[in-house]
Amino acid sequence: MPLREFAIQCVPSPCLPTTVLLMLTPYVFQVATPFSTGTGVYLPKRNLVVTNEHVVRDNATVVIGSETTAEQLATVVYLDPHYDLAFLKPATALDVPPLPLVSAPLAVGEAVIAIGQHFGHPLCIAEGKIIEVDHDHHGIGFLMHDAWQEAAHSGGPLFTTAGHLAGINMYDIQEGKGRALSLPAERLAECLTRFAEGKGRSASRCFGCREVIYEAALNAASHCSNCGAEILLPNMLRDYAPAGVSATVEEIIKSAGHDCRLARRGPNLWSIRQGSAIIQLAYHEDSGLVTGDAYLCSLPDLPNAELFAFLLRENCKLRQLTFSTFGRDIVLSLLIYDRYLTVETALPRFEHLFAKADHYDDVLVKEFGTVWL
Repeated sequence: MPLREFAIQCVPSPCLPTTVLLMLTPYVFQVATPFSTGTGVYLPKRNLVVTNEHVVRDNATVVIGSETTAEQLATVVYLDPHYDLAFLKPATALDVPPLPLVSAPLAVGEAVIAIGQHFGHPLCIAEGKIIEVDHDHHGIGFLMHDAWQEAAHSGGPLFTTAGHLAGINMYDIQEGKGRALSLPAERLAECLTRFAEGKGRSASRCFGCREVIYEAALNAASHCSNCGAEILLPNMLRDYAPAGVSATVEEIIKSAGHDCRLARRGPNLWSIRQGSAIIQLAYHEDSGLVTGDAYLCSLPDLPNAELFAFLLRENCKLRQLTFSTFGRDIVLSLLIYDRYLTVETALPRFEHLFAKADHYDDVLVKEFGTVWL
């Protein structure tokens, strides 16, 4: 199951009908590593997810997921630090129609749609217009637009209102609030063509000479065969190995029967689906607390007093667990200090949290009218 049911964070307008959004969202993927999160766009013909290089940097595999697709691992197969692009190969191809790239240059004033999403959050959709079609930034010509989303869109797609991929979102313009840069689809198409010439081999663009180098073309010292500069290819990367408290948390996750690789959501953060509940585990280094927050369901539009009375009564009964609300979400939480964190002591507590979370969300929805996440 995906992390959340289909949810869109935007206000539909006459130029952005709901049918267009429903058409575009299956191509938008959340991307997570142990170090960062971002957004990607799926290209069905090539079975690749495109995102920013800085989002997946130093990772051999990453987690991807969408509003309509369960999380899965994807292998990093192309790195391009010059254009800040990365290509990911999903473990399982998706059955969606081909996504067309724009076939003609965009014009100033043309309407565009930027979509971004972080894991566990609704899609963030912004409408805007093209401001410049060849904005020079570090020697690269970008599309400048005002469909601005702060960091949420990093690596995400920029679409035309016809549903064609116009570019890959890259940067916010610090000196121009509300403006962002996207790498044009034309540049993306060139990178896809060069990658395809490798016939399945992983590849990287050399930052020194800008040539695309394939894994078989490297010398023993991992230098570019064209200019001699140091270069890092995806097949040279090793999977992340946690240490310290993070390693203990992942051992607990594994012992509880979950794949810790699929649970990673950024630095010291993990997310697990247990039945219909979503449990987020986090390590707060400053306080030394390891927290488990089970997001059960959302408050109804008109919550009644009996719902809150039930939560308070259960708080008196529960051991080591506490009900609270965060925004409109009802959360069941567990706290453990890192000094007491071992698999032997913490695993029973987390298993207790998992079981109670899967129990209580059913009760809250059926008896008190709360809403599934």
